[in-house]
Amino acid sequence: MRFIVSFILMLMCSKCLAKSREVAAQKPINKPGTSWVIPVDTVTPKITSEDVAQIIPLDMQATSDSNEVASRLADRGLNYWLNSPAMKDSTLVRVANEAQEKLKTDVIVQGGGVDKVKHKFSFRVEAFQALAKFEYTGWMKAAVNYDAKAAQTNIQFSEKVFANKDLTLTHKASSKEALSMVGLGWNF
Repeated sequence: MRFIVSFILMLMCSKCLAKSREVAAQKPINKPGTSWVIPVDTVTPKITSEDVAQIIPLDMQATSDSNEVASRLADRGLNYWLNSPAMKDSTLVRVANEAQEKLKTDVIVQGGGVDKVKHKFSFRVEAFQALAKFEYTGWMKAAVNYDAKAAQTNIQFSEKVFANKDLTLTHKASSKEALSMVGLGWNF
């Protein structure tokens, strides 16, 4: 059996060698105006330096935590891919956007009494960014944001003091630190 297979392979290879000698013996046509035509690849996507800048986080501080760097690269790369023109019309992105829209709720309560303050409560869950946001507008402005990726909570209260000045109290808390700030901001 081996002998038959070897014999068939030897015949096939000898025919291939004969064909290659015939092709090598042919001379190119040297007519004026003829040239080589090299096909252009229009199918393979090209990666530009702008694409790389969208994926690599240039705003990161120097760190020895490789997990944080890998997490930021993966997050930015996935976000860039999902926002690409090829993916925007896909079923996956449409379903994700619909799910995100269903995780938003706004409640408006008309206050009674003399001042008739309108109270607005907004609750948003951005599951794909691992964020939860709660905002209140009424007697003052208040916001609570929880970032699950960073395991950080931000709380902010803002009150208009004068026509163009706001007094702001901000508190940021994580497992590593807690920071409270009081600020005065104005519009001009």
